[in-house]
Amino acid sequence: MMRRTGSVGLLAVLAVLAGFFSVTLVWAAAPASEPVRVVKSGTTFTLYGVALASPTAGWVVGSGGTILATTNGGASWKPQKSGSQENLYDVAFPTPKVGWAVGANGTILKTTDGGAKWTAQKSGTIVNLYDVTFLDEKRGWIAGADGAILSTDDSGASWQDRPTGSRANLYAVLFLNERDGWTVGALGTILSTKDGGRTWKVRESGTPSTLFDIAFPDPTIGWIAGNSGALLQTLNGGEKWEDRSLAQPVDLTSLAFTDIKAGWVVGDRGVIFRTTDGGFTWSPYGRGPQTTFYGTAFRDGKTGIAVGDKGIIVQIAVP
Repeated sequence: MMRRTGSVGLLAVLAVLAGFFSVTLVWAAAPASEPVRVVKSGTTFTLYGVALASPTAGWVVGSGGTILATTNGGASWKPQKSGSQENLYDVAFPTPKVGWAVGANGTILKTTDGGAKWTAQKSGTIVNLYDVTFLDEKRGWIAGADGAILSTDDSGASWQDRPTGSRANLYAVLFLNERDGWTVGALGTILSTKDGGRTWKVRESGTPSTLFDIAFPDPTIGWIAGNSGALLQTLNGGEKWEDRSLAQPVDLTSLAFTDIKAGWVVGDRGVIFRTTDGGFTWSPYGRGPQTTFYGTAFRDGKTGIAVGDKGIIVQIAVP
């Protein structure tokens, strides 16, 4: 999930005080066995998005039309020919064979063979497309610059423009099912839909920070991450978002939760934070490089991938 273009950084720790969360960053010693391992990507292009279709199969996209694939859970990566020179900001694979990549100037690419061949699809727009999500092989949504949301229900054979009423750059889009969806972006923008993206409602964020990513580990529990340590949480399905921002103003670019208790956030200067208690506390994890991360994904509760500047890819092992 671009996660995203722009500066990144963030995170902290959450502690309950008088019935409310108080954000405190908990610094813990790294595990005895280093859990964050840099792997060779074979490129120095900036990497923005990552998707894992199974515990072994994954893809990474980045600048200059870069697409990399793994068949061994991220231990090694091989380039794929995208046929594009545009920056690619995100990738989604609803199945190990069928996937999409999106990027600059309205770029949409599709594969039906695991990335052996990528084919351009008509987006109908020239704005940058920053994030893509699919529920299955047919139904998908894309978020982009200038308030753009696109949707398809025919595997991308056609894409419909879904006016949001916003002019903000939208950096993340997420659908919990075919009707209920969310998108977040610049200047604290949060929008929700209950009709598959046909109409959107503005939600109060309470922050001017740019919001880069959103995750719902449960239909009622959700998280949003953004710049300057911005971290928001909902406990009622997004009706209200509470400020859980970290004490340190580090930009946070990408979120991943494997269940309601276990979550990860990555960002500026190589920060990786982990929670095991549903966000009450967040702790730095491992000793990764100081390179900024833009995207992260966890297929299960055991392993994850983070990607970022200068072709950096790390494997994250969960104890």
